[in-house]
Amino acid sequence: MKKLIILLFSLLISVNSGIAWGGEYETNPGFRDLKPGMTFEYFKKKCVNPGGTYKYKCYDIDNILFEPGSTFKNKVRFIDVLKLDMGPIVESDGTFFTILNNLVVEEPNIYLKMKRNFDKKYLLNYEYSERDRQLFNEGMKTDLLGVYSNGQVAVRIFRKPNENSRSEYLWLYIEYRDIKSAEKFLERNRPVRTTLDDF
Repeated sequence: MKKLIILLFSLLISVNSGIAWGGEYETNPGFRDLKPGMTFEYFKKKCVNPGGTYKYKCYDIDNILFEPGSTFKNKVRFIDVLKLDMGPIVESDGTFFTILNNLVVEEPNIYLKMKRNFDKKYLLNYEYSERDRQLFNEGMKTDLLGVYSNGQVAVRIFRKPNENSRSEYLWLYIEYRDIKSAEKFLERNRPVRTTLDDF
């Protein structure tokens, strides 16, 4: 009986500390110790909801908002997708060309910082092409993706309306996924491109 109580107590600690069954949590990429595979209960210990929104503030960081996506397994709620709202990339007119013009400045924008970091840290699966960028600038494509680590990490650029004017911001999200969600994401978003040999 004593061993059973100890076993149940250990299981309860494991679930509450965010370690997912199967040990996937430990190897998943994420922000500090916030990773897909953790329990929602553990997430709430690190983050607070400012109210009236599905975005959370974590570690008292002011310039990033966290959006957890979750599923239930055996009546326990686990995070399977964690999105980080990084905010606007640059003050711009909404075109990617403006960002490229800003490359001459000493301090790179948030997108360039994250891309350089992820290029060093993770294996790139695919990213947007020059044609994708052109279509995005023309409003024919809704977002631009860089996908790493078999879909477990993604950098997403999209347009967000400016509430005070007709212009739009270029916005940046960082997305982390557990293995199962990443496989689906990778296949759903993998680009199918032609080459000159096709013609």
